[in-house]
Amino acid sequence: MKIIRILENKKDYLPLLILADEQEDMIDRYLEKGTMYVLDDYGVKAECVVTDEGNGVLEIKNIAVDPSFQKMGYGKSLIEFVEKQYAGKYSVLQVGTGDSPLTLPFYEKCGFERSHIVENFFTDNYNHPIFENGVQLKDMIYLRKKL
Repeated sequence: MKIIRILENKKDYLPLLILADEQEDMIDRYLEKGTMYVLDDYGVKAECVVTDEGNGVLEIKNIAVDPSFQKMGYGKSLIEFVEKQYAGKYSVLQVGTGDSPLTLPFYEKCGFERSHIVENFFTDNYNHPIFENGVQLKDMIYLRKKL
C-alpha cells in the first residue's frame, strides 16, 4: 500500500471525489487549492483532499473510499497519513460532514471530537437536497482533533 500526492489532473479522480461531495462545482471550490492524496493498494482505493484554513488549521475537505473497499481501513489509513504528514506544521485537523450515522461515528473512532455546527450548510450551498442513509443533510457538523 502506498499513498501518493497528486499534483496534476486531480479531476481524473472525480468518481471518488463525488462519493464524498456529490456536487462538482462544490468540489471545484477546493480541489485546486487543496493537496490531494490517493491510496494505492494494487489500484486506487481511496482519496483525500486537505486545505490550509489558516491559524494552524488543516481541513479534510474530501475523503472517500471506493465502495467495494470500504470498512477495510483505507479511510483510517489516509487520516493517519495526514496526521503524520502535517504534525508540527498545523495544530488542528478538522473535518466537516453531515449529521449522518454513517460518517460521524467513523470520525469519532479516528479521534475527532465535535467542535461546531454551520446551520443549513447543505440546504444553502447545494442545488439539490443531499441524502445520506435516507436522511436529508441540512447542517454541517465540524469535528476537530489536535495534531
